[in-house]
Amino acid sequence: MSFVSPVSSLETAPDLRLEPVGPEHAAEIFQLVDENRLRLGARLPWVPLTKAISDTTHFIESSIERRDVASGGDGSGDWAIVAIIEGRRRIVGVIGLHGTLLPHRRTAIGYWVAGEFEGCGYVTRSVKAVSTHCFDVGLHRVEIHCATDNRRSRSIPERLGFRLEGERRQVEWIHGQPIDHAIYALLATD
Repeated sequence: MSFVSPVSSLETAPDLRLEPVGPEHAAEIFQLVDENRLRLGARLPWVPLTKAISDTTHFIESSIERRDVASGGDGSGDWAIVAIIEGRRRIVGVIGLHGTLLPHRRTAIGYWVAGEFEGCGYVTRSVKAVSTHCFDVGLHRVEIHCATDNRRSRSIPERLGFRLEGERRQVEWIHGQPIDHAIYALLATD
């Protein structure tokens, strides 16, 4: 199996597409993070470190490097979740692959969405599109890790047929507190 990053443009529906993050997304993603700082910062440890558009630009550059397998990247990376709302193109969140191990044909999906778009189905449809695409390009296992007390986030893998495999205790620290994660997985053979 030749290894290439699964991160490529995905048309999920006429009103939703996933675009690999690039410099053209920096200002809009930063604005979304800045407007949702309190909400996102409660769950995501990188939010307090995102203080300027240059921090988002650095995140995007890192994402591009990670998806460049030919130059040593692991094949992971991120997409802007782009929705067409009332005829207007808007970034509503970000979805990405993390901890990708192409030789072992596995990856993990992480995601966030702006508060005003929570509950609209954008993340669920994006996770479905990304996991299906990962299987189509030869990956075998896709995981989602959620804080055990984050019911909204956990409902996404549950709705999509991911299997709860267990919990990892105190695996992440946010605001000086240890966080437990629920580990969900979906296999290409499921």
